[in-house]
Amino acid sequence: MNDLDDARKLWLEEQSRFAEYAKLVGDCVNDALRPLGLWYEVSAREKSIDSLVKKLIKKPSHSYETLPDKAGVRVVTRYRSDLAKVVEAIQGALHCGPADWKDQAPNEVGYASVHIDLARLPESHPSQKFFPVNHFWVELQVRTLAQHLWAELSHDSIYKNDETIQVLSTDVKRRVNLMAGQIEVADREFDRLGKETRMEDAVDLLRFLESYYFALSSKKPDPELSLIILRKLLPLYGVSLNQVEERLRAFIEEKNSFLHTRFALAADGTSPPASPLFFQPEMLMIYERLQDDPGILRKYWSESFPEKELEKIANDLGVSYQ
Repeated sequence: MNDLDDARKLWLEEQSRFAEYAKLVGDCVNDALRPLGLWYEVSAREKSIDSLVKKLIKKPSHSYETLPDKAGVRVVTRYRSDLAKVVEAIQGALHCGPADWKDQAPNEVGYASVHIDLARLPESHPSQKFFPVNHFWVELQVRTLAQHLWAELSHDSIYKNDETIQVLSTDVKRRVNLMAGQIEVADREFDRLGKETRMEDAVDLLRFLESYYFALSSKKPDPELSLIILRKLLPLYGVSLNQVEERLRAFIEEKNSFLHTRFALAADGTSPPASPLFFQPEMLMIYERLQDDPGILRKYWSESFPEKELEKIANDLGVSYQ
């Protein structure tokens, strides 16, 4: 039996254990990022048998034991300015090596990401004792949506391979660089727009509510629907946006424990919500209005939206709806 056959046999025996470990690390990362109040996606995976064998063929300097990325966890976030916060939170939650920022030189464009090798559960984690530290770890990547787009587009092409790029014609190299540069420009501009643009009150209120919503759930909401509802309900307050935000901040912090418990039950399927609006940032404002002035809320709501949905939200939150 040759080395690759040995690797196949070993991986068939261990693959499920690495899948379990990657999920545990992914869950730990998710728990660490939730308090940041920003949108992100966490995915965890173990290598397929075909991928593992191909990697060993491409990397003859590695053996089955030294192959570094039998399992991986990836975090994709929205903005470049989120990356440092995400990396810091991950490093605080896991036992891991230093972050390797795969930034390009000033005169280069292309693949960009943050890699954290040898990421493991902390020793205090109850499951770490079942996974020997010299055998189980994951490769962790953190990217923006734009960086992820480039990585995915280039993954199965020649453009990620430096040796192949070198033999391309000057014109093709330039076109590849221009394409990568356009993606990076978009990435930087979306980041600036997200921080600098002052828009209508409903948009600013949505950003405010998102910072609390994403601390409760990573389920992606529908921002178009959010703005439709917020534009309708914001006049209920009759005060400035700053005063609305202060009132909502105090309410959400007061209900913090209940909200975390309720969202956890919704996420694991123990108590799924009846209304799809439960997984929308504006639900937090609706909750406050149901508590403070349900009569006027019902009046405004029924002018534009099905009243049955408001009743479902109330039931999802344990609020009496009379």
